[in-house]
Amino acid sequence: MVDATLRPDRRTAARFALLAAFAPAIAAADEGAPWLLYRDANPFAAASGLPFAPASAAADAWRVDVVASASNTELAFDRGSEHLLYDGEFHEARIAVTHAFGDRWIARATIGAIAFDDGFLDDFIEDWHRAFGLDNGDRGQIASSGHVIAYDDGAGDRITLDRTLHAATPLLVDVAWRLPTGTHEWQVGATLKLPTTHASPLVDDRAVDASLWLAAQSTDATTRLPWGVRAGAMRRGDTELLPNRANDVVPFADATFGYVLRPGWDVAAQLQWHGALYDSAIPLLDDAATLALSSAWHAKAGWTLRAGLVEDAIAKHAQDVTFFLSLTL
Repeated sequence: MVDATLRPDRRTAARFALLAAFAPAIAAADEGAPWLLYRDANPFAAASGLPFAPASAAADAWRVDVVASASNTELAFDRGSEHLLYDGEFHEARIAVTHAFGDRWIARATIGAIAFDDGFLDDFIEDWHRAFGLDNGDRGQIASSGHVIAYDDGAGDRITLDRTLHAATPLLVDVAWRLPTGTHEWQVGATLKLPTTHASPLVDDRAVDASLWLAAQSTDATTRLPWGVRAGAMRRGDTELLPNRANDVVPFADATFGYVLRPGWDVAAQLQWHGALYDSAIPLLDDAATLALSSAWHAKAGWTLRAGLVEDAIAKHAQDVTFFLSLTL
């Protein structure tokens, strides 16, 4: 018998596939910065309304981004009365639909389907570290089921996820006003996060969050050095995830820089930082920075395939490693 809890996710996946099938008819080439549709994948951050990198699309164009990712972490912390065990892997399929209204306004909606389980990256990551003489840290040292996240501060804030999980992610909607200035543009934008599921506060913290931000990015299709920068702040709503420790306002900043190796092929780096979402002595609940390195192939037909990985730029403050593959139409 089919598990009823999986049916919404299968319907969601089917909708994503249907939209992707029709996307070539509505999509148009983008000449913006090499932004990756990413933010900190740590569930204590990703369950909030922390914005993804800014939207980008040519004037009057539609754009569809489909991203598949796998992020793996194995960490344990004991800080005073606080205890956190995190051993597991998240797999996510995400879609974002963007539309530019002339050259002044742009809007984007993004939602995804996520799964939490033992995963398949543990052995690969440990072998990689050993091959290059790197420290595996807590990897292989934690006695757990392989899919558990458990936090307790001994004062009333606690959360446990010790089962496999399939669920929809929160819906994020971005709207920005654009000011073209020659070879680059400014954006003044806002992001709204809307809850979608009660599956676990570690997937959706049930808060309605709002962010304001300012961004600048290159728009020159002939440049070999595309770039983008952004800074802003998120105002959090009433969260169900560690509510006694949640900070009300969280600043964030992003930057992306690319280099065109040859026509149709580029490499890019994306650095993203956010302030602490919680008042905690545990690094994973503190401020965090991630570095994404990727390479992309831009087909003459107008689509782009990008692959890469994301590492925690501040050790133990974010997901250990994330691998991703994205398709832009």
